[in-house]
Amino acid sequence: MLFVYLILLVISVVFYIMYLGTFSFYLMIFMVSMPIVLFALSFYISKRLNVSFRQEILKCPASSVIHPELIIENPTIFPISNLEITLEFNSAVETGKNITKINTPVLPMETQNLRMNIASLHIGIIDFRIKKCRIFDILRLFHFKLRSKGFKQGQRDMSVFVFPKYTQLDNAVSDYSNFGIETDEYSPDKKGEDPSQIFDIHEYIEGDKPNRIHWKLTAKQDKVMVKDYSLMMTYAVRIFINLNISRLLDYDIIVESALSVSMLLVEKGIAHTIEWLDPKTKKLKTYNIKNEQEHQECAERLINAKTFIDESTEITHFTDESDIPVCGHLIVVSKPMSEKSISYIVESGFASKYTIALAQDDTDTSEHSDPRISDNSNIIYIQKDRITEAFSDIII
Repeated sequence: MLFVYLILLVISVVFYIMYLGTFSFYLMIFMVSMPIVLFALSFYISKRLNVSFRQEILKCPASSVIHPELIIENPTIFPISNLEITLEFNSAVETGKNITKINTPVLPMETQNLRMNIASLHIGIIDFRIKKCRIFDILRLFHFKLRSKGFKQGQRDMSVFVFPKYTQLDNAVSDYSNFGIETDEYSPDKKGEDPSQIFDIHEYIEGDKPNRIHWKLTAKQDKVMVKDYSLMMTYAVRIFINLNISRLLDYDIIVESALSVSMLLVEKGIAHTIEWLDPKTKKLKTYNIKNEQEHQECAERLINAKTFIDESTEITHFTDESDIPVCGHLIVVSKPMSEKSISYIVESGFASKYTIALAQDDTDTSEHSDPRISDNSNIIYIQKDRITEAFSDIII
């Protein structure tokens, strides 16, 4: 546009020289003064314009389309021919920043909603930030950056939580009610064998054990009443998630598999733990889960957790405690590991049963040896969209 303007300016000057008169003079003055006017208007608008995200957090399942909105407020009476918004974004696994630019005109004295379409095939958090905004005049002779105050406080950034689509599992689940870490928590909807806590009292029916008769209540009500004992939440199933990951595909498979197993346990009423390493503190993040609400809270924390790359070892800090009681079933979900790392896990002595689930690329068609490592250990290979098949023979 600068080239076009220069041509028009030259033409106006030549026109004035060749045709002296009022019209040619005003035309030349108009062409000469246009850059000054455009400069002043662009500068003024840049001081008044506001740009922000409408939302600070959005949540959606993988592969679904969401519509975050940018709010553009132009309180001036002057339109903007071109507003260039530069967005910076990155995911939890990817390193480095990605840049995209949006160009739009802005009407005067209006608040406009700029709706975007975003779809992510991968699980995790996508962080968006308005890096900069530039205002261009109609001839693109000048541009001005939006001042810092032009971004509303707290609305320059936005995060999108992309959750996995859960895989439906229907595995058999072992009874770990008498095995695991003893706690002072009891199941709210299942009876058990812990005599220290009464779950319910009911009238005697055939098959009830005589030693559970509540004699005092029986004497008061003149009918035989029987106690049901409570089920202690033992958290005997541990799911360890290896976040030492560098590929988005591995991350997707690992997170989806771990959370799908956890949801199966929730549906079966099995208390369990999910844990992963915090790369900053070098400590395990451990979450006890016994219902769907706790599962969802843990899923959000997991997706918010940072992955890391530790080339010195394939699985770092499998446990940072030496006195953790033995659990019933340890499930490790990880990227591919060497035989040395697998042996380290199954010989750790932290469980009576081990399942090691390793993420595998769909293009990997290599033959694998017998998945049974030993009588109490199994190794399975999980691929995207084939998680159910991978876990099909495993008793959780």
